[in-house]
Amino acid sequence: MFADARAALQSIQTVKRSIIMFYPSLLGTGFGASTSFALTTATQAESAAREAKTELELSKHDIDRLLLITEALWTLVKQQNGYTDDVLVKLVQDIDHRHSTAAGVPVKDAPVACAACGRPNMAARNFCMYCGSPLPTNPFAR
Repeated sequence: MFADARAALQSIQTVKRSIIMFYPSLLGTGFGASTSFALTTATQAESAAREAKTELELSKHDIDRLLLITEALWTLVKQQNGYTDDVLVKLVQDIDHRHSTAAGVPVKDAPVACAACGRPNMAARNFCMYCGSPLPTNPFAR
């Protein structure tokens, strides 16, 4: 994905240079408006590509940080309780199987009944869509 953003950015810059290099006379004629629009659009696309690249880099950083924290927590749990990596692998597999069918299709969470009005709501909701009361949440819901 990072390579795609870089390639798109380079392509946009090449188009901008080509317009200016090969059609400089168009900048002062009636075609200037469309050329100017093209340059503006290219600049906006370049900015959007740069922003996407930044967001991707931030996401990669967050994932690396979470992996480090997870590894540290697992090391602590192993040291304090004597677990092995095989125990963790088995537990991850069990949880994964609970959340998918035999064909690997994800299972949707069961609806949650509102304590105030009793109506069913999607498990992903934080508040009842009928009465607005807070719904019980599962901190491990996906």
